[in-house]
Amino acid sequence: MIMLVLASQVLLGCAPQPESMFEQQAEEEAANEIGAHSTIQNYELSKPSTSSALDKTGHKQALPINVSKQQTIARQPNCNGQQTRCQYLELNTLAFTPPQPWLTNIMWQTVARALSPDAPFISQQQVARDSVSALLKQIEFHSAGVSSQPKYQRIDTDLILNQGLSADSNEVMTGYLLVESTQQRSEGHQQGHRDYVMLDMQKKLQLTVEDVLLADADTQKLLSTFNTIKKQWLAEQGVEQQYLEEWPLPLSEQWYIDQQGLHLVYQSGELLNTQLQPVDFVVPFTQLQGIVKPNYMVRLSTSMTSS
Repeated sequence: MIMLVLASQVLLGCAPQPESMFEQQAEEEAANEIGAHSTIQNYELSKPSTSSALDKTGHKQALPINVSKQQTIARQPNCNGQQTRCQYLELNTLAFTPPQPWLTNIMWQTVARALSPDAPFISQQQVARDSVSALLKQIEFHSAGVSSQPKYQRIDTDLILNQGLSADSNEVMTGYLLVESTQQRSEGHQQGHRDYVMLDMQKKLQLTVEDVLLADADTQKLLSTFNTIKKQWLAEQGVEQQYLEEWPLPLSEQWYIDQQGLHLVYQSGELLNTQLQPVDFVVPFTQLQGIVKPNYMVRLSTSMTSS
């Protein structure tokens, strides 16, 4: 059965300051420009945690990557947590130990594009970090705010690893990076955007949709498996029955794979003008036989499902 996961709305507001402060750690020898301005505050959100996967016998083994979350807050001058009209940017990023330059590079590129989607494509980590740093400083120094940015914006990043086995019984070493932007440009109007980056953790590279498809499959064949879920969702949104079949469903740039199946994520307004939040369509692997490569079809092991 095709499954549908709808995005939930998030209540927004200028958040109070976290209590514990910390000096943001640089993963490379170059100094981290973000946080250099004294009024841009950095906080530790959680203690580092070790990601885990399964070995070929089905037992959990620690991956050599510790992930910790870091927070940077920039606010308009003379702004405090109770002022909902001030410009406020909260940036939650990840730090990896030992350093993962390839993964850090992807994260900062994605964050930079989330903050400035109309800016030229940024391909280098330091350039991306510098552009984000410049934006933070603009918010701190401009008493009138930065016109290109919303009054309130929050960026959250997360790394999700697929823990399980693939259909051909090899251990799965894939995951995805999620960069979620929540913003408010006017009173009562909230908007969300999600960027997904599918990762091959063994090869240390970003995957495209074409990378996970079998040689004799194409994106149109993949999209055909989403036809039923598309019609179901459109009907729930009030679209008349006569338009459901012909309603276009483009291949989304945002996609990922987890234990549920293959997801296509459509941002606000991509499918309907009235769509304010991202919508997440997912088709299970049982309907993707002959389309997706077996080694990307994640399934839970017996030991995981029984624990």
